[in-house]
Amino acid sequence: MHRTISSTTFDLLKQLPGLGAPAGWVQGAHDAITQGVYSAVKQGGHALLGAASQLEHRIDDPNRPPGPRESAVRSALNAMSGNHLATAGNGLAIDMGFFRAGKRLLLDEVSLAHLGPRVCVYVHGLACDENSWRFHSFHWLDVPGAPSHAHYAERLSAELGIDALFLRYNTGLSLRSNAQALSSLLATVAAEAPQVRELVLIGHSMGGLVARLACEHAQAHELPWLARTGLLVGLGSPHQGAPLERLGHLASEVMSLFDTTRPLHELADLRSRGVKDLRHGVAGEAIQLASLPVRWVSGSLAGENDGAWGALLNRLLGDGLVPQASAADLGVPGPLVERVELAGLGHLDLLNHPRVFALLREWLAAHETDPPPG
Repeated sequence: MHRTISSTTFDLLKQLPGLGAPAGWVQGAHDAITQGVYSAVKQGGHALLGAASQLEHRIDDPNRPPGPRESAVRSALNAMSGNHLATAGNGLAIDMGFFRAGKRLLLDEVSLAHLGPRVCVYVHGLACDENSWRFHSFHWLDVPGAPSHAHYAERLSAELGIDALFLRYNTGLSLRSNAQALSSLLATVAAEAPQVRELVLIGHSMGGLVARLACEHAQAHELPWLARTGLLVGLGSPHQGAPLERLGHLASEVMSLFDTTRPLHELADLRSRGVKDLRHGVAGEAIQLASLPVRWVSGSLAGENDGAWGALLNRLLGDGLVPQASAADLGVPGPLVERVELAGLGHLDLLNHPRVFALLREWLAAHETDPPPG
């Protein structure tokens, strides 16, 4: 952008009588200096990421749980450019795995022996990690008997005896790549933990799409773990796309039309493959999950008693990030699909709220006496 603006200015000066040659000399010096400065900044940025990668490798101890801030920053970095980090082999790229208390689980018979017959698999959304399921615990303060830091996994374990696996993954990779990797992990869990009779997949936002596509992958490849899956739940998942990414794509395309703003288009176009996939979600892919019960939960900013203006707000903004039509995947029929709208709950509220938990408990209690075969 600097080069485009300065070139326009120097071109005008060169057209003035007597200033052509001096303007050319000044431009040459200017371009040499600015190119050196920006090259130094660019190389410095690459060196910083490289050094961070090397430091990550040196201090990466499987017995050292990363702090919440470290994990959050790394998750945000992967959301922005995780596909580039993975392609470059940068140590900051997140490798998919199941985690408990900040530690990666080894997917072998010994490590998975603690799992009971029923397991919920929690799949977080864009720029998050497994700790996101503990957000907004203040919603539980008014619930009698609930711990101050309650969350779905803790409550389902206490009330229904259901164990948990928390997925951590690089949200900058494509939806399909993450879905196939998750399907592979679940196949390993099914093979190494035969005592697990039922899997329940619960995904928030992007995580619901990854879980949905993982089921589709297992169905297409006849993987046995799908036969043990009793329920698929999507919480605020943009099945038909997210308007924010569509707006970002439109803005990027507009900036590409002008020389001055074209560098901004190139910068915007560097956003990760995972973010770009949210533009359309899984719309038009006609995913059919035979015999698998599905629950799509959508939130809305306005409450049930907010009248016509509230209804208009919900129609336009949904939960603030995902419209109701997209989260409910309206227009896609299915005998085992149930859609629930929770008025007054924003996008992040769906991560940890007693009203969502009440639905999960109801659905899972209904499956308790009739686990799937396998």
